[in-house]
Amino acid sequence: MCFRPASIESLENKCLKCQTVNEPEATVCAECGEKLMSVAPPGAPGMPGAPGAPGAPGAPKPPGAPGAPGAPKPPAPPGA
Repeated sequence: MCFRPASIESLENKCLKCQTVNEPEATVCAECGEKLMSVAPPGAPGMPGAPGAPGAPGAPKPPGAPGAPGAPKPPAPPGA
């Protein structure tokens, strides 16, 4: 699967409060001090995982492996 953003602007680390474009690794806005949302993929160096991403706090656990099938039932006695 390939991820391609709609535009290069969607990759900017823009403050939602004042719209200032910050450095990609910034976690707080250089202009107003507001906490910034991560735009890097989860697990990128220096960036926290996005909520709900695998391994992130509060993320759902992956489904477990299916159980082994049960043993077949023995045949019924003749005439039963």
